[in-house]
Amino acid sequence: MKKKSLVEIIIDFLFGHKYYANVIYTKGTTKRELSSFIFSTAEQAEWHRRDLETNYSFGYVETISFRSRKDYSESNR
Repeated sequence: MKKKSLVEIIIDFLFGHKYYANVIYTKGTTKRELSSFIFSTAEQAEWHRRDLETNYSFGYVETISFRSRKDYSESNR
């Protein structure tokens, strides 16, 4: 895991940790929803997007980023 600088720690405290999630759609419908996965990096979200290309039930719409004061990292479980 990457060490955070003091500035990054302060930003995380003030604004929350940055996370990514993919918006998906159910194929054959107009239903759009947020995927149940939360990613710590944009690369992880991109991997999930590529995985959705082979899925017969869901398709990819977009990746969103958001901040949360709750720590969802793997090391904090």
